Amino acid sequence: MQLDLLTLDAMGVFVVATAGVVLIVAWSQNSKASALAIWGLANIFNASGVACIVLASALKQSAWSLLGSTLLTLGTGLIWKAARSIEAKPAALVVALLGAAVAGLASSFHDTRAVVWPLGIAIGAAYLFAAAIVLWRGRKERLTSRWPIVILTALHATLLLIGLYVALNGSLGSAEMPAIMSLFGLIHFEQTIFAVGTAVFLLAMVKERNEAASDRAAGIDPLTGIANRGAFMEDAGRVVRQCRHKNAPASVVMCDLDGFKTINDTYGHAIGDAVIKKFCETVIDLLWPNDVFGRLGGEEFALVLPGSSIEAAYVRAERIRISFAETCCSIEGHLVHATVSCGVSVSGTAEHTLSELLKLSDLALYRAKADGRNRVKRADQPKPDGGKTTAIRVA
Repeated sequence: MQLDLLTLDAMGVFVVATAGVVLIVAWSQNSKASALAIWGLANIFNASGVACIVLASALKQSAWSLLGSTLLTLGTGLIWKAARSIEAKPAALVVALLGAAVAGLASSFHDTRAVVWPLGIAIGAAYLFAAAIVLWRGRKERLTSRWPIVILTALHATLLLIGLYVALNGSLGSAEMPAIMSLFGLIHFEQTIFAVGTAVFLLAMVKERNEAASDRAAGIDPLTGIANRGAFMEDAGRVVRQCRHKNAPASVVMCDLDGFKTINDTYGHAIGDAVIKKFCETVIDLLWPNDVFGRLGGEEFALVLPGSSIEAAYVRAERIRISFAETCCSIEGHLVHATVSCGVSVSGTAEHTLSELLKLSDLALYRAKADGRNRVKRADQPKPDGGKTTAIRVA
């Protein structure tokens, strides 16, 4: 079956080139997403390659077909580089250009021109499979739009291998436009679907990432870079629930910097901020991989230590207290002698929630303040009658 594939491919060239331009324009509005520009250029080179194939058929000149193969190979090399850029992995430009250079060199010699098409197709398929693998390996970053790009890229690579079979079978001349119902004709249509589909999902992926980054920024305390109250309560609550589900202990440590208002009043808020930063640096250096640390507000902080008994949590809180006292004697030449008081609690029953553990830790913190500050206190176990100890916080 022979249809006017020339006209259809001309339309495809316009669509693929437009997809490329859209990505480049999107990159101009979001210059940090360099993958948009690289993938956009790849689409433009792919469109140019198909245009050369159309010219080769119209003019009956094989040179255009050879140039088209080289441009298409260049497009797949840039797609590989764009995929590496998406995952923030290094990708030397020379590697992306190497395939096109090999195809171009082969087309320069009469004896090797016959292998230009199969060589270009094989190299292009290799680039695309490599791109799909790179994107698949980044799946730990849960982005919904990632999977359509992986599937489309792998599918396009597979169809190129089908095209390689057609080329090696000898059913495609170097300057011949294939029949619309042939395997190679299918690739012409799929190229358009691939370009438009990947452009759409690439833009969606960038949007997803930007939204995720905004969500993360919303949960970060701007002064210290650790979780703010909202993010801490969400993450810590999830950890406590997981521990409860596993019937494992979870300890909570409440920390409050001693006499912080006096430090602010005496040395100024800049020194006070430096003290808070120093405390956070001290704690971060002593965190374990699954610990959750956040700023509840002002000079008040909390930690959740999953799987930790109250004895182990007490030892770690003591380590924080001692380390902070040693490292924060002097700030910017001022002898602030900053210290911290801590209260420690542990989930003793399956019913303990994060809020209840925070309350128990807070009561222990009250006692640490009342007993002279710069110390760690364990929480008392709740009374059988549900009674609570009354305590008054001392700064």
